[in-house]
Amino acid sequence: MSLTPEKCLEVINKGARNLLDYCVQNNIHNLVTGVSGGADSAVTLGFCYWAKKMGMVEDYRLNIFGLIMPCESKPEAEILAREAIEKFEAIEIKVDLSQSFRALKGLMFDELDDKLQCFIDEQPNDRAKKIAYGNIKARLRMITCYHVAKKLNGLVLTNDNLSEYWMGFWTICGDVGDFGLIQHIMKGLELYDIARYLGVPQGIIDAKPDDGLGIAGGDEDQLGAPYPIVDKVMVALIQAGFDTEGDKSQLASLPAIEGVDPAVTKNLATRTLGTAFKRKGTITLSREDLGLPPIMDIKL
Repeated sequence: MSLTPEKCLEVINKGARNLLDYCVQNNIHNLVTGVSGGADSAVTLGFCYWAKKMGMVEDYRLNIFGLIMPCESKPEAEILAREAIEKFEAIEIKVDLSQSFRALKGLMFDELDDKLQCFIDEQPNDRAKKIAYGNIKARLRMITCYHVAKKLNGLVLTNDNLSEYWMGFWTICGDVGDFGLIQHIMKGLELYDIARYLGVPQGIIDAKPDDGLGIAGGDEDQLGAPYPIVDKVMVALIQAGFDTEGDKSQLASLPAIEGVDPAVTKNLATRTLGTAFKRKGTITLSREDLGLPPIMDIKL
């Protein structure tokens, strides 16, 4: 499966139009997003650029701020991030979070963990520690994005895609912003077609997908499959009636998917069900749950 140029144009136009309309309705002139050097943030910048051009035709100003936030990151990621920022005429803001991360890491994993140790049944393994460190990095980046957006009265854009959403492959309170342009675009089967249409620099398109959090050797290592396989499996499962928010009894009767190892299918399905809580968001109790009367029944 691939998107035709005509479909890419339609998707970009509709995404940019929705973004511009939202900004106009809410008097927002500044768009803020983290730029990692990966395809997701580059495509998000591309949508913003089209919205900015639409706004110029309608005499509505939009500024795009691309935040480069190295946090013990690979130098090449910053180079690619800057290419995307330059391509889509964003305003670069660089904030090195490495020192802040090291300070928080020491606080969380030395001082705080000592206090919690009596409540922990077993010592975390190396991978668990890396995931915990990665969560701190992601949350530091989002804190920075929101600080900039607050100062500018701006809008924080989400860089997560549909493949990551299915896999629960994001940090709670660390990745999700105010407006998701690509949240429902599959990374393996759709995003790169859109990236090419937008003119995302080839180095970014060719780069190995990596969340940059130092947890493993890239996204594929963490997910257990490349994004095209993730998407193929998830589309096939959902079309066969798989409920991404359902119970784990579904794992006993997964369909065979042509060209995919059944173990990979089961691993991806298991991960999807195991991360359903992240897609449900914050659980809030209703007034009825708490035994309180409906607002309409209250007599003042």
